[in-house]
Amino acid sequence: MEGGVVRAAGGVVWRRADRGAVEVLLVHRPRYDDWAFPKGKLEPPETDEECALREVEEETGLRCRLGRSLGETSYRDSEGRPKVVRYWEMTPLRGRLRDPGREIDDVRWVPLEEAPAVLTYDRDRDLLGRFSVPAATPIHLIRHAKASSRRRWDGPEHLRPLTKSGRRQAAGLTERLDGQPLSRLVSSPHVRCVQTLEPLGGARGLAVEIADELAEGAPGDEALDLALSVAADGPAALCTHGDVMQLAVQELASAGVPLAGGGLLDLAKGSTWVLDVAGRVFTGARYVPPPAS
Repeated sequence: MEGGVVRAAGGVVWRRADRGAVEVLLVHRPRYDDWAFPKGKLEPPETDEECALREVEEETGLRCRLGRSLGETSYRDSEGRPKVVRYWEMTPLRGRLRDPGREIDDVRWVPLEEAPAVLTYDRDRDLLGRFSVPAATPIHLIRHAKASSRRRWDGPEHLRPLTKSGRRQAAGLTERLDGQPLSRLVSSPHVRCVQTLEPLGGARGLAVEIADELAEGAPGDEALDLALSVAADGPAALCTHGDVMQLAVQELASAGVPLAGGGLLDLAKGSTWVLDVAGRVFTGARYVPPPAS
């Protein structure tokens, strides 16, 4: 409490459900018999952001990622004290909805268009009015095209090149992405990944950047963090390896990001997972099979 004002923080947690419908997460408090967004009081010395993430996880069971700030709501609490609550858009990273408890006896995903009728307070309906689903930026996460056999290649592994079939796939990726905007091309340091993007770079006048986060053996979450960072500059193509792509897709699935067109094992050489990034979070992913070789 600062100067007699109770400070709190919370989140408008959202996801895309089946067929792309947007849902928000609401909690029910039996003490007040109300439906609201998850929130709670600051515990010094934590920041508003730390409080928002902690309270949302405690009340819903979901660990979330912060998105855009939605500002504040102000009112008097049940004891008549002035209260200010800061909110952020949030999307789930991991966890499952919590079981009923004493303070929160129900946690429910509610379609966005139905939420105003479920919410108890006008201030929360006003808050929901500030929420908007961010426009998505596509990030094309590509597994490198067909390369020479590991067993037959006697040079350094990172120099193993594409085969003729792989070069045809790389050319096919250029044709497939024709007309789609791209601001950056980022590759694993391995030659086979760089070669997969080079035809696209030549056609677009873009240099192929190198990032260790996409190298073979790198953690999938690092590749996803890179994708989020690159998305700030607009649509992009990233080229990586099968192990990194699989870990990244598994991470997305664990976070509840809807996957379309494929499953966790759809990782063919030259294939693409198109990741939709909106407001610094992933909102969807779509599998695209490789071009003909």
